[in-house]
Amino acid sequence: MSGFKQVSKAQARRHMAVDERIERMAEAPLDLLLREEFVHEIATLWRSAQEKFLLIGRYLVQARHRLPHGEFQAMVENELPFGYQVAYQLRMVAEAVDSGRLPGAKLPPSYATVYQLATLTTEQLRLADQRNLIRPDVTRPEIVRFKRDLRETAMPAPDQREALIAERDQLRARLAVIEAALESLDEV
Repeated sequence: MSGFKQVSKAQARRHMAVDERIERMAEAPLDLLLREEFVHEIATLWRSAQEKFLLIGRYLVQARHRLPHGEFQAMVENELPFGYQVAYQLRMVAEAVDSGRLPGAKLPPSYATVYQLATLTTEQLRLADQRNLIRPDVTRPEIVRFKRDLRETAMPAPDQREALIAERDQLRARLAVIEAALESLDEV
């Protein structure tokens, strides 16, 4: 017996990248005095939190694509420190940033706020950008208000509403057929 513990490639990479002693030292609070010092440290930590949320979202995207059918949902529901709704939001944020729909450099550090942006259509995102709502300091209430304003100005007439509901139902039925086909392919 060699005394070495067998670890996965991901565990080895994590160990090589981060010495836990150094990590603990980096997380120890500094004795700050000046306003600029507080601003710098807090802003640095806030950016780091945003990067970590994006990385978590990317791992969730990978897990959803790579784990066998049913394992992803079981993992989220039983083993992660957040629920399915948060996992969904983190995935949607990562996908929107990685696909280029959302500009990573201009986004706020809150995944919940970025998720609100990720739910917008391409045209709505263009309009949000024109109204300066895609910026690092935008707040969730600003985006929610923007979305409410969009809904209020674009309320379809009653006959249009019925047509849209019918179209939505048709799309949902088609989506169910596609998902069933994908599941059958995953089982093979």
